Amino acid sequence: MNRRDSLCTMATCVASPTLLLNMMAPKPRCVPKVDLKRYMGDWFEIGRYPNPWQKKYVAVKNNYRLRKDGKIDFRSVGRKKTFDGTFKQQEATAKVVSGSKGARWKVCFVWPLTAHYWVIELGDNYEYSVVGQPDHKRLWILSREKTMDSDLQKGICERLVGHGYKPERIEWTKHSEDPSVYLKPKQKKRGLLG
Repeated sequence: MNRRDSLCTMATCVASPTLLLNMMAPKPRCVPKVDLKRYMGDWFEIGRYPNPWQKKYVAVKNNYRLRKDGKIDFRSVGRKKTFDGTFKQQEATAKVVSGSKGARWKVCFVWPLTAHYWVIELGDNYEYSVVGQPDHKRLWILSREKTMDSDLQKGICERLVGHGYKPERIEWTKHSEDPSVYLKPKQKKRGLLG
């Protein structure tokens, strides 16, 4: 590296302490293997790192469906601010990264952009999952149930530090006992006069 490159690198690090911290943070480690058939189905979001497309969301529920071609259909639903808030839905397609044994996916919400989806922790019975990204910008804690045992949640947060994540950044997701909160509201039929 020449002097100019060194100065540019140093200037970038000074200008962006977050970038430097992310570079120094340990890279997340994926689980050795994910049985995709067992992973499919519904997952409730227990917590997440803040992100622009889920700002102030509650009642977030994800569904994964394995397609015949090996890709995964991903659907996420949630409500804006309150349980009776605006219903939001996102859909994407994921492709398992070759050689990752199901633990790393590339998710495409809008072609051609993809996001990394790394399963960094997974319950023995697939009762919970922790998903992150190699740059530590995104994190989700998922569960098959709407709630998670407090000891398990605490243990996950402690282990996240070893993956380079900051548990204090996690926003905890509120859930409703009303199953209709997770369903898209039916459109009201309009008459001829609107």
